[in-house]
Amino acid sequence: MARITKEYHVRKNEILDAAQELFFTKGYKQTSIESIIKKIGVAKGTIYYYFRSKEDLMDKLVKRMTNQILIEVKKITGRTDLDALTKLNRAYIATRNVKLENIELIKLYLKVLYKDENIMLRHKIYMSNVELLVPEFAKIINQGAEEKVFNTPFPRKAARLIFELAQILSDSTAKLFLGMDENPEIIKKLKKEIDIYEDGIERIIGAKKGSINIVDRRALKNIMKKINM
Repeated sequence: MARITKEYHVRKNEILDAAQELFFTKGYKQTSIESIIKKIGVAKGTIYYYFRSKEDLMDKLVKRMTNQILIEVKKITGRTDLDALTKLNRAYIATRNVKLENIELIKLYLKVLYKDENIMLRHKIYMSNVELLVPEFAKIINQGAEEKVFNTPFPRKAARLIFELAQILSDSTAKLFLGMDENPEIIKKLKKEIDIYEDGIERIIGAKKGSINIVDRRALKNIMKKINM
């Protein structure tokens, strides 16, 4: 049984790797299921055993990155030597680092999923990823409530609200990134969006003002260079 499970995941990741490479080099719209099949040399029925459609492939690529984030966040939530505020800020750092390691996927995500015709796919991907990460952030918030550094009686609900707010931040920053060439004041606007998000988190969980830092402002220019469309 273990051998079959391993082969399943190996094949699934081979398909994901091939799809990701073609999405990056040819573009999402220009990549067909047939071109992915040709690249990895499998029967047509094989790819549909693992994925329902090209949209499903995109969904699973983003989920694979989210699972990488989840692994890193769990390393933080599982520690007993860190206070909740440190854990929360480190969880945001870990999230940012994984995204920077997958910067080409992030750029693809922005180009594809922020088209009007893909709004439902974007929402589906967002919701599935939230379900993965909310429980770990809820653990941190619960610890912070016990330590009296956060003030909320509903840690899980607070964690979900944080991610709802994160989606609003993603939508607003995506517009900035997509219009980067036409927006000379993008850094200033991006900082404002991040300030609003951090303030929102602090209010939701009842944290001290200025205690949440999701992005080092000094690193923003470097991040912008990496994500330049």
